[in-house]
Amino acid sequence: MTAPRTPRVRLVAVAALAAVLAVGALAAAAPDDRTATEDALREVERSPKKDVAAEMTARSRAALERAAKLRAAGDEPHARLADGLAKTWAEAARDVLRAVEVEEKSQAARRAATDAGIVAERERALLEEGIAQSGRLRAQLESTERESKEQPARTSAAANADLADGGAPKPKAPKAPPPVARDGGAR
Repeated sequence: MTAPRTPRVRLVAVAALAAVLAVGALAAAAPDDRTATEDALREVERSPKKDVAAEMTARSRAALERAAKLRAAGDEPHARLADGLAKTWAEAARDVLRAVEVEEKSQAARRAATDAGIVAERERALLEEGIAQSGRLRAQLESTERESKEQPARTSAAANADLADGGAPKPKAPKAPPPVARDGGAR
């Protein structure tokens, strides 16, 4: 028969298992932080706006170098912390670049909306002008129709004769030539 296990032995066994799992998780996480950092830095370097995040990129690279030196010295826990710091700086740089891109897009959208508003305002003014012109023409037509209904029909020969020449004024008789001087024009 086996000896009965005491609760203290179980507790030590569970603690040892937890420690092994924690160390394994940290060891597995360390390359991921470094890889994620390098991926983020490559993404930042490809961006045409990389100058905006230059300081953050430099700090991230310095933290990566510090992590490599700490690993070389055998200080893995501090190396993981440095990798985490480098990852934080790289993600911040990437987020700043994304914010800059979003700002540019929003400014372009704002300009387009302003331009569309100006175009709509101009078109509205043209439409109002066209409506006003249409109203004036309609008023002129109604005025002309009213005047033609109010005038009596022209039945006399004199009225028809006036219309025959298109309403042009009658020519005036030519003036008499100036009197001739008695002295023959000499002075």
